[in-house]
Amino acid sequence: MIPMLEPKEQQLLNDILDTVIFIKDNAVSKGEFNDLKSEFNDLKSEFNDLKSKVTTMHATMVTKDYLDGKLADLRGDLVVLTRKEDTKLKELVEILKKKKILTDDDVKHLLTMEPFPQLML
Repeated sequence: MIPMLEPKEQQLLNDILDTVIFIKDNAVSKGEFNDLKSEFNDLKSEFNDLKSKVTTMHATMVTKDYLDGKLADLRGDLVVLTRKEDTKLKELVEILKKKKILTDDDVKHLLTMEPFPQLML
């Protein structure tokens, strides 16, 4: 004869049985677990590769401040070169004026042109 259980004990027994049934129905075999573990490790490896690539990109990417500085340097270099060429042009204009190849109006016109115009008084 099975002894009668108190309601609390009966509830506990039912909970235990439900848990056992749930584990039995939802448990994965050792092979399935190993497959899942292998897939997880593959994902982890891919994630680490991606993380490494992002770190490399972050370390080598050009920032706005860096680019602004480089463009400012380039602009300065171009202005210096253009000024040197302008000096050569002025010297050439003076030589041509002395040889009477250019008129005073031609000289005035050439020297008032951009990029570095001279004021002609």
